[in-house]
Amino acid sequence: MMFGWTAVVPKLEDTSKFKVTKDDVSWLVSLPFILIPIFALLTGALAEHMGPRRLLTIAMFPVAGFWLMQAFAPYLWILYLGRALIGIGAAVVLTIVNPLLAELYPGRFRGLAGTFPKIVGCAGMLLSYLLAYCLSWDLATAVSAAPFLPLPFMLLLVPESPYWLVRKRRVDEAEKSLKLLFRRDADVAEELKAIRNTTTPEQCEVKNQVRELLKKQNAIPLVLLSLLFLLREFGGRGPVLNYTVYMFRKAGVQLDAFFCAVLVGVARLASTCISACMLDLVGRKTFLLAAALMCAVSEGVAGIFLFLEVEKATWAPLASVIVFVIGYGLGLGSIPGVYVGELLPTPVRSLGSAIIIFICYLAHFAVNLVFLKMTSFLGLGLTLLVFGGANLAIVPFVLLCIPETKGRTLQDTERAFVLREAQEGQDNSAFEMDAMPSKAKEH
Repeated sequence: MMFGWTAVVPKLEDTSKFKVTKDDVSWLVSLPFILIPIFALLTGALAEHMGPRRLLTIAMFPVAGFWLMQAFAPYLWILYLGRALIGIGAAVVLTIVNPLLAELYPGRFRGLAGTFPKIVGCAGMLLSYLLAYCLSWDLATAVSAAPFLPLPFMLLLVPESPYWLVRKRRVDEAEKSLKLLFRRDADVAEELKAIRNTTTPEQCEVKNQVRELLKKQNAIPLVLLSLLFLLREFGGRGPVLNYTVYMFRKAGVQLDAFFCAVLVGVARLASTCISACMLDLVGRKTFLLAAALMCAVSEGVAGIFLFLEVEKATWAPLASVIVFVIGYGLGLGSIPGVYVGELLPTPVRSLGSAIIIFICYLAHFAVNLVFLKMTSFLGLGLTLLVFGGANLAIVPFVLLCIPETKGRTLQDTERAFVLREAQEGQDNSAFEMDAMPSKAKEH
């Protein structure tokens, strides 16, 4: 909902409560995205000290209050403060959730589990669009606090990461956590043994994680995932999702811009649900390639229509944005996050996730901040063509560098970059070895 709240920003410009300039609009949209990378690094260290599930729960308790702070802000600076505090809470969620889900769920369900936060996020964004369409900006902001009231209490029911518990030498608690995840009478001895074989107490120390990060087999997946996230950001996902209303108004779409934003939210939620259901059947790589190509083509088509100023083609931007969000929902939005939990090795998973979020949202902040200036200088059409080029570059990058992880255990993926053969365009040979996953219990 933090991302979808930007749909109400155009209504802020019409408020008599305080004066909002174009620069204020850019900063209100972009402010959380400069705080997310800063606090993501701190979150990685705190998660190792406190436990990821516990930190996530604590961080969620005050979030509803931050929304109400924005809704009833008497001054503009308080609105900025509330937006910043929500951004800090988002940093905790984005850094912790995907690695935690990867450590809680077995391989055969990890694709669905990894995309579930995106489904919830898409539902939250759609709700934000509906609130922006139906209500004033302050009332829409106040209502946005409601989902966060029960959330921290629900998180208390989630078990702690068994990987973190083993690193803390709390093996008995790790066994209880595994039994909660499967069933109370389940034999989790093999599962626990597999975790202990890849986990050591020394991994709790940040300095030891930094040392592990310098090893080739740990550094390679971090670099590859960082590049994947950067290409996604330079593909314009931030402006398309955060400046939806502005883009429709600038493109001259005849329908109500807020109504079009709701259509975009519906398309994204539906495509994300399809991705969640199919990801463990089809595989991550296929969906990611198809999604990147869809996003590139949709931005390219819209960019050409707008750049050439084709008459009576105001439908093209709306259709292209809907195709973009469908592609984004099918894979470009959720699969990179799934890969963070699956490809980052256990010794560097917390620190690596924090670094990737830092890089990703630093780029996200920069692209959002300069978007309005880019459209003023280049025009919306040429800007979309630049974004389309970045998404197109994802296709050969994924084909050559990113392996398929469907159905593989975390122990398999840790060995992936150790056993990698120097053959371009082929998946890692570690994933073709029948002896590894077939007899091991998945996790």
